[in-house]
Amino acid sequence: MMSGSPGSRWTVLLPVKPFALGKSRLGAWAGAARRDIARAVFLDTMDAVLHTPEVCRLIVVTADPEAHALAAGAGAEGIHEASVGGLNAAARLGAAAAADHGTGVRTDPVAVVAADLPALKPRELASVLAEAGRRPRAVLADHRGHGSTILTAQDPSFLLPGFEGASRARHAANGAYEIAHSGVPGARLDIDVPGDLALAAALGLGTHTAAVQANLPQ
Repeated sequence: MMSGSPGSRWTVLLPVKPFALGKSRLGAWAGAARRDIARAVFLDTMDAVLHTPEVCRLIVVTADPEAHALAAGAGAEGIHEASVGGLNAAARLGAAAAADHGTGVRTDPVAVVAADLPALKPRELASVLAEAGRRPRAVLADHRGHGSTILTAQDPSFLLPGFEGASRARHAANGAYEIAHSGVPGARLDIDVPGDLALAAALGLGTHTAAVQANLPQ
């Protein structure tokens, strides 16, 4: 895992809200299990990233001590957010860390990956990164065509994250090439509302989310 190969080495940034704050739109449906869902989708996303050969470095950015511990236990790096500043602030913090190896040498390209992709498969992420690698910056739209699930940059200094809300249009407006790959449904399917979990289950959930989903209202 995370060995990479010449010409295909990526640093992935995984910004994560504290589990107690995540997946707020699932609260009325999932109740107390909302935190478990946030934790599970993070674990499955992280597992898919770690099993993608093109990824040589994973940086988890979070203010949640448990997420830090889980990242460290899986072999990822952790960056502590002093406060919860939102996805874009976390992505910028991670990009700064990715650019700073203490050598002054340009680093590997970076990709911000949404931390709630429980149906993501390593082959899907590899396919997205292969296409993104041909562009200075690139973005993958979510399954609704409104938001973004992956944003990449060959130079971490020019990542320019604009997540949340109408981020697909925002990223396109600031120069990101839109990846039109249709064969990566798990990479597009972020979890916002209860129906998203059902869609993800049809694609094949990761083990952590599948275990939680089995005990949720049907």
